[in-house]
Amino acid sequence: MAEEPSSLEAIKQKLREGKKIEAIKLLREDSGIGLKEAKDQVEAIQAKMAADGEVLPTSSGCAGVLILLAAGLGMVGAWMVT
Repeated sequence: MAEEPSSLEAIKQKLREGKKIEAIKLLREDSGIGLKEAKDQVEAIQAKMAADGEVLPTSSGCAGVLILLAAGLGMVGAWMVT
């Protein structure tokens, strides 16, 4: 990887905070590489951190939010029909 050690520490800190997108943005700003390459490198850093025993936050993604929203709308719809 082309980033400086200080950038690597900043990226790791973003990952510890659960801010993967910000980590990718930081790497792109520091190195000038493309989005795909930055994403792949950040994911490699994240995997190495996990392999080294660091407990990192997991993201639920927007699928979970959409499921909850659909369930809520279904309940409201069922309530309105009865």
